Amino acid sequence: MPRIELLPGVSPEACAPRVACDARTPIRRARRRAILQDVLQLTLLAGLDWLFLHWPAARVPLLGRTDSLALVGALNVMTIAWMWLVRALPRWTARRMATTWCSTERLRFFARERRQ
Repeated sequence: MPRIELLPGVSPEACAPRVACDARTPIRRARRRAILQDVLQLTLLAGLDWLFLHWPAARVPLLGRTDSLALVGALNVMTIAWMWLVRALPRWTARRMATTWCSTERLRFFARERRQ
């Protein structure tokens, strides 16, 4: 069967899309920076906990020792919840946006998310 030319220089075969921007390196760098930030925050939190547990005179001004320890415990819970929420909210937003995509794009997104 003879090949029909649409326009001079145009072929009917599909060509692979060219990559305009490779975002893997900046994403990898941002993930490393986020991990480093989490490690530093947890180290600071552990240092503060160690200080309050091993130094009996450590307390918040105008609060007793038990109230100070309760406040430190509450700050621990809030800090860990904040660290989790900062990682979870972008994922939830991406999932919500993915509901507007076609089924092929959605499958690609969720398959990549499971691999990570």
